Amino acid sequence: MSTPILLVSDGIVHPSLPGRFWLRRALRALPGYRFHRVASLEALPGLALGSFRALVLYVHHKTLSPPALDDLETFVRQGGGLLGVHSASASFKQEDRYFELLGGRFVGHGPVETFQLQPATPQDAIFGGIAAFSVRDELYRHEYDPGNRVHFFAPVGGEREPQVWTRPYGQGRVCYCALGHTAVAMRHPSVQKILRRGLAWVCDTPPEEEEQP
Repeated sequence: MSTPILLVSDGIVHPSLPGRFWLRRALRALPGYRFHRVASLEALPGLALGSFRALVLYVHHKTLSPPALDDLETFVRQGGGLLGVHSASASFKQEDRYFELLGGRFVGHGPVETFQLQPATPQDAIFGGIAAFSVRDELYRHEYDPGNRVHFFAPVGGEREPQVWTRPYGQGRVCYCALGHTAVAMRHPSVQKILRRGLAWVCDTPPEEEEQP
């Protein structure tokens, strides 16, 4: 039996169409999942959310209605999973409940550049075996909850800027990956592994690697 996932994805430039293509390709290469796509979280009140195991969010939208936010929060709090990608943290920035759910809020980035991601711990139960790697993308800076469990960070000016984190939320699980502005980043093998393992973790299912999506 396949695990049902709701993919909320929209955008032409941010997120880009190529980035969205590579996200879908990476996730759909995994066996055991089936995806239903909508363009906005505003579709949530009309869906039977209980039929989905997790929600993947890859959008850049400014506003979110109270009913849609209520449904999203209830879904995760009651045991659903949420995998947020890149501009998910730059969306709905005025909604404190959304910040508390995702665990971070975008505050800025520089130009597209090449930077390194390093594992936060040598033995990681979720992302273990993914070594440090370089990627060309936007380096997102965040205001974030210090209670997040950081898995990958980018060294910036002597500091560690979190780029991948996980957190519990009620009975549910949340994973966020800041990468995903460029198609180059989205098709990077290590980024795709992070996205697949993040999805498996929020679904509370064993990860299954596909090296060539």
